[in-house]
Amino acid sequence: MLGGVTGVPAPTLNGVWVGGVDADAGEITDLLDEVAATGLPHCLQFRPGAAERLTKLARSRNMTRGEDIPLMALDEPGQLDAAQAVKGLTIRELSPREAHLHAHLAAAGFEAPVEMFQQLMTPALLGLPGARCYLGESGGRPVTTGFGVTLGSYVAIFNIATPPAHRRHGYGAAVTARAVADGLDAGAEWSWLQASPAGQPVYERLGFHTVETWPCWIAEGRP
Repeated sequence: MLGGVTGVPAPTLNGVWVGGVDADAGEITDLLDEVAATGLPHCLQFRPGAAERLTKLARSRNMTRGEDIPLMALDEPGQLDAAQAVKGLTIRELSPREAHLHAHLAAAGFEAPVEMFQQLMTPALLGLPGARCYLGESGGRPVTTGFGVTLGSYVAIFNIATPPAHRRHGYGAAVTARAVADGLDAGAEWSWLQASPAGQPVYERLGFHTVETWPCWIAEGRP
């Protein structure tokens, strides 16, 4: 079980994530209270096996049901090399001082305020051990970006974003494959991510499979 607050006013970036189907409801409530005290929008996500009792908890707090979120994993890296071989695309790792490049492109890809990503993706974050951020360019123009974190046996993938004008060229798959491959080269044994509906088919073509689909309940926070 994990409680976290990024400070960014987006519900899925603050909240409580429950990995155990038998997790103590009192402890979950205490964590939710701590997160709610910030006044930020937040979420409660949990494994399907805990759905009956944690749905009751979410409703008791006047949370509303959001989109279910697929948790995907990759164990077999056979597609990674081919996915990176996109004609005209070059992918490079960003230095911490280039965090702003990721923030601007991610904002364009997610069609969200750039301030959100500037607050989340800081030079300090990119400088942490195991953190790697990428920029893909075609014809000298930035077209895709992504972020990976290697921790122990796994590499987690976040913020894969391609602006609408540059989609359907394989760029998102390529930057995902690069982030996974670098994590595996650094000692990880597998990779995971949470997929959006648009991203899920892309990840499936890379070899990711859906392990579970987690219910997500949302609290809007207070003004």
